[in-house]
Amino acid sequence: MKEKEPWKRLLWIRQDYPDNYTDPNFLLYAEKLKEKSKRPPDFDYDYSQIRADFLELYHMVLNTCFIYITFTYINYYEYNPIPVTCIVTFFVILISNHKSEELASLLNFKSSMIMAFTILTLSPVLKSLSKTTASDSIWTLSFCLNMFYIYSLSSSPSSVMDGRGELIQNEKQSNLSTNILLANAAVLASRLISTTQVFCFLLISVQVNIIIPNLLNISNFKISLLTNLIVYSSITMRLGYKAAFIFLLISLASIIILPRLFYYWQVHCKRKDYEVLSLWDTKVPILN
Repeated sequence: MKEKEPWKRLLWIRQDYPDNYTDPNFLLYAEKLKEKSKRPPDFDYDYSQIRADFLELYHMVLNTCFIYITFTYINYYEYNPIPVTCIVTFFVILISNHKSEELASLLNFKSSMIMAFTILTLSPVLKSLSKTTASDSIWTLSFCLNMFYIYSLSSSPSSVMDGRGELIQNEKQSNLSTNILLANAAVLASRLISTTQVFCFLLISVQVNIIIPNLLNISNFKISLLTNLIVYSSITMRLGYKAAFIFLLISLASIIILPRLFYYWQVHCKRKDYEVLSLWDTKVPILN
């Protein structure tokens, strides 16, 4: 007599068992699942990695502040933006040539020229794009776009650095984050009074927020120190010591307190749901 094949939990497969058949091992699996659910889940969260992620987000926020610093420099103080634009462009070309090979440098130079020509062509249009919109609406829209830009960057990093701070992977930055950045810059550019100001503002924004983060590790100590110095000095000059102090408190909370709270929540409060059928269901369907 041919031995009966063991029952398998498979759909759309005809087996030599009645439809209401219950496998004897079902209760055994149920008991194991019950015991497993009583044990505290084993979480493997690296606090140092969580802290590094929050610190990276902090540096992203600092970097986006340069959009508003540049805008204030041009619009509020009415300084000539051409010298700053030349300095930033020279710095970008210098770092690009140092980081890239000869062919890559040529391609980067061509891409930069195309980008500069495109910005120069669109500057007259962007200058008058939203002139009829109230300034309060512009500031609100710019703030919302900046928040979306930071979120898009944090969800899809553009580069990966090794322990020495060297770029080991240079992925193409998300088109979404680039489009949001350009939209934010275009919204602010409508408040400027000349095509030259619009061109310089857009060029600096693209170089500082897209090109430089792909060439350098903005979390590097020296770069971070320079960034913090520029940002906090600008906040102090424009808004006063109280605003700079409040921004400092928020920054310290975001890089010291929030990582610990997030780690505590992940370990002690977050519930890990087990798959009810994970102990005996096949993960890949088997077809006969």
